[in-house]
Amino acid sequence: MVQTTVFLIKRIFGNIFTRGIVKFLTEYKYEGKSLLHHGLLIFSNQEKCLGFTPLIAYHIINSLLNLGALILGVDVNSIRRFFSDKAIIRGIETILRSIAKYGVTIPQKLDAPFLVVWNFTNMCNLRCKHCYQKADKPLPNELTLEEKLNVLDQLEDAGVSAIAFSGGEPLMHHDFWVVAEEAVKRGFYVSVATNGTLITRSVARKLKSIGVKYVEVSLDSVDPEKHDSFRGVKGCWERTIEGIRNCVSEGVFTGIATTVTKQNYMEAEEIVKLAKKLNVPRVIFFNFIPVGRGVEIFDYDLNPHEREIFLKKLYDLMVKEKLEILSTAPQYARIVLQESRGEYTSPTHFYAGPAISGLKDLADFIGGCGAGRIYCALQPNGDVTPCVFIPQIVLGNLRSKSFKEIWEKTPVLKLFRDKDLLKENCGKCDYRYVCGGCRARAIAYFNDILAPDPGCKNNLPFVQRLIVKKRIRPASLKKVAVKH
Repeated sequence: MVQTTVFLIKRIFGNIFTRGIVKFLTEYKYEGKSLLHHGLLIFSNQEKCLGFTPLIAYHIINSLLNLGALILGVDVNSIRRFFSDKAIIRGIETILRSIAKYGVTIPQKLDAPFLVVWNFTNMCNLRCKHCYQKADKPLPNELTLEEKLNVLDQLEDAGVSAIAFSGGEPLMHHDFWVVAEEAVKRGFYVSVATNGTLITRSVARKLKSIGVKYVEVSLDSVDPEKHDSFRGVKGCWERTIEGIRNCVSEGVFTGIATTVTKQNYMEAEEIVKLAKKLNVPRVIFFNFIPVGRGVEIFDYDLNPHEREIFLKKLYDLMVKEKLEILSTAPQYARIVLQESRGEYTSPTHFYAGPAISGLKDLADFIGGCGAGRIYCALQPNGDVTPCVFIPQIVLGNLRSKSFKEIWEKTPVLKLFRDKDLLKENCGKCDYRYVCGGCRARAIAYFNDILAPDPGCKNNLPFVQRLIVKKRIRPASLKKVAVKH
């Protein structure tokens, strides 16, 4: 392609005329939904055209998408199938509505996050050493069922596309099935993050039947004793493996989630091989963040040298094993681009693979740490935070403010959304738009949203200065910072 995706986006959406059309399609309502929503439903054969105004919207959208298919060299029917998912339609609405409101920005400012991770309850049947929630018993002020259904109203009104139920252990709570099923009915992409120990064959079947699209099961070692020790309950490894098998058997798209520490980072290849043996198509390696119960094991954290080696290993495994191998460490995007010389890309921790035409350019718009930008977290009591790993910053509570108001009007979120504000070296790094460093790590170590991520080798000289000025806990980081 002669023209880059960035150029096309700016050319198509960067003029007043196009933004006016987009504004009309996204803001004008017909039977409670935007014209864009109706037009895409008609385009994807999910709705019949029953009115003159939706018909106009359909013809505009049909023309634009056919033009886009021609430019990108793809079959328009594949685009039609792409929009058969209502969560995708909601996500596209959010992007276009945001462009109409803010123009084309890098990174793109969004008037609603794509994803909300909902810590549904503080209840948990395990006692994990790293738990950001310190989960054990339910909080006394957790949302009632009526309030949880109202949360769905608020997220739907704001334009959120996906909800990931987490915890604690969400499957322990009696409200989970009611709320999850209702979320699916409303067109959200629904996923569940679980320790897997409660997923019997019948539970897996029910998850599939109500329409849960993805189940992510935590597994921190191929060694049962090591996993059980980290998770705090003897025998849980076997139950977790059984839960994974049950999900796979029932046809639920399943992933394995591993929290990376000094105790297990050398096991990456073994964990990936176990995933293949279990027919699990996705493995995601989570950054360890010393918050919650994790503060007590801060010395488990990888130093920058170890993290660099580990992420390069993940890239090699992804290429070799032909599996979805992902990481929540934003540096993974840089590693993938560097190691592959641009042939592979990982713009977000939801994708890593061949650099499909235009995807690298799009990474500038959506890539890197998504906290407070493309995703946020919801706590069991209704508190909204920028990320599950940033419990220190409460943006507001849904009992007293609407989600839309919190997302659009909370001043501190501006700091998460402008990567040019980041302090050295993150703020001057050539990869700041596709990476930008983990904001949760910056806050956990330096109590500063804009500080450099201490887990990146490129930040070592700047982190060293901060170590001198402020108290930083992990001794291992100090040693590496001095050594390198």
